[in-house]
Amino acid sequence: MYVAEFPPKSVVFEEKKTTYWALMLIFFFLGIGYFFVYSYREILGYIAILPIVGLSFAIIVVSNIAFFSVKIFDDKTINFGFPYWNKTLQSNEIISIEEIPYRPLREFGGLGWRISMRKKGKWRIGYVMWFQNGIEIESTNGKYYVFGTNNPESLISALQ
Repeated sequence: MYVAEFPPKSVVFEEKKTTYWALMLIFFFLGIGYFFVYSYREILGYIAILPIVGLSFAIIVVSNIAFFSVKIFDDKTINFGFPYWNKTLQSNEIISIEEIPYRPLREFGGLGWRISMRKKGKWRIGYVMWFQNGIEIESTNGKYYVFGTNNPESLISALQ
């Protein structure tokens, strides 16, 4: 049996962001959980595990959102998003890519993984973590993806 071998992809452009406010939220959740469970351990008994499960889920979500990256590979594939919620688009799946000014709080209602229909009646999926210039990608599946970047010109030129 012959297995096709593909050359490894090399990264042409990469931008990583660590969102420290999200990491601080983790410590906040841990502190609240510790205080809650320690203070009410005799009253709650076994039900005290419910807030621990909820806080654990919140910590996992927030720690995932804390690390955002955009990568463009040599075959013009773009990968953007969070470690577990990311999107990869091949060059033949991209109709257009453009730099846009965007306001995450106004257009998406906050930071993180968001869906919005505020601009021209089209649904947009936002991987929103920063307040700088945005990139909007229109894909062949009819979806629009928006994310922030520090260097939109380099990102767009790496894809062309």
